[in-house]
Amino acid sequence: MQQLGNAIKNQTEPNDRPFHSWYQFVLGYPPHFVRYSLSKLGAKTGALVLDPFCGTGTTNVECKRLGIDSLGLEANPIAWFASCVKTNWEVSPVELETTARAVASSALQDFKRFGLSEDGQLLDQDRFRTSHSAHLLETEPALTSAQMEVLPRDFISKTPLRKVLILRELILQVGHEDLRNILLLGLAAVTVNSASNLAFGPEIYTSKRKVDAPVVGDFLLRIADMVNDLKTKLEPYGSTRVLLGDARRMTDYFSSTESVDCVITSPPYPNEKDYTRITRLESIVLDFIRDRDSLRKIKANLLRSNSRNVFASDKDDQFVKGFAPVEKLADEIEQRRIRLGKTSGFEKLYHKIVRHYFGGMYRHLASLKELLTPGAKLAYVVGDQRSYFRINIPTAELLGKIAQQLGYRIEGIELWRTRQATATLSDLDENVLILANEG
Repeated sequence: MQQLGNAIKNQTEPNDRPFHSWYQFVLGYPPHFVRYSLSKLGAKTGALVLDPFCGTGTTNVECKRLGIDSLGLEANPIAWFASCVKTNWEVSPVELETTARAVASSALQDFKRFGLSEDGQLLDQDRFRTSHSAHLLETEPALTSAQMEVLPRDFISKTPLRKVLILRELILQVGHEDLRNILLLGLAAVTVNSASNLAFGPEIYTSKRKVDAPVVGDFLLRIADMVNDLKTKLEPYGSTRVLLGDARRMTDYFSSTESVDCVITSPPYPNEKDYTRITRLESIVLDFIRDRDSLRKIKANLLRSNSRNVFASDKDDQFVKGFAPVEKLADEIEQRRIRLGKTSGFEKLYHKIVRHYFGGMYRHLASLKELLTPGAKLAYVVGDQRSYFRINIPTAELLGKIAQQLGYRIEGIELWRTRQATATLSDLDENVLILANEG
């Protein structure tokens, strides 16, 4: 792995696009990292692999491709949904293609009725006539006022959003759940990558405003790739089960009889990335976020890693109370805030985030231990941070010390890559913390 250049270490290789590319999280690691970790940790066919912060399912999809059984847990509903869909390979590709064309045909008719157009040959209705057809809509769908309140301004322009919502309502009429879910995931990917004004680098931001977008055409291209992946999948493949839940409470979702042999994951880092903002648009379009209350409930199940998801009732900091390395770091951050005269509400939370983050990871590692086989190996991708007044947070080193307290053995801290800090433009290490369960 070390021989790979830093620039390509986090890129998906062309041969790894099947299934992985259906919908990907901008901050995730690539499939080849999973293969490297499986080899490094000695996991083989017959092993059970767990990703407790599975995101959009990179670990689970790759294990499935390699014939290895896996489990996943994810707290963000849209990412959990993507992981579930990407690891369900029992859908008929022929039926998927036929259904997608029927939905597209109805969408084009509805576009015309509601005063919208679609570029190019897609206006040729004969191209999409099939024996199956979706029903036309009686009224044009729209987001609720409560959803508009939590949708950041300029994430998507009016016309592309109208087209996305029409397509969504037609997909929801599809009776077969598995087909419907794949079509919805395809729509989510199109919404973010083709219809929106969003860009990632790695922070999310709005780029040039799109007045319109060929939503139906891009949707069909996305579904065509999915159809091809399902047609060319190799068997036998591993079984996968992905659950929605809080990684700080592993035993609420999995039984100790699971006997996990290997963990490959990347939890959030202690910084100011609001993961619900990065996936906000598609979460609203697919109705996972309906108002501020549902957004708050999602944030409550996430590891405390930024000032947007810290709550007055949080008590994760109690799990590292008296743990000198974390206490010293948090105190240093608070002292620098005072010295710099920073008084915003968010800045006052920085020292608390550090305590809550490492306390939350303590809870995670403690509850995880009950699921592991003796000698199980773990790989955690975590990055050093300087988000809080430029004070260095050696994430892997501190997590290793916490893990030791819980009865894990540190097998090593291996540099995965370096990346440039957004604010300071300095290089930060992204490491792989390798642990073994000594219990």
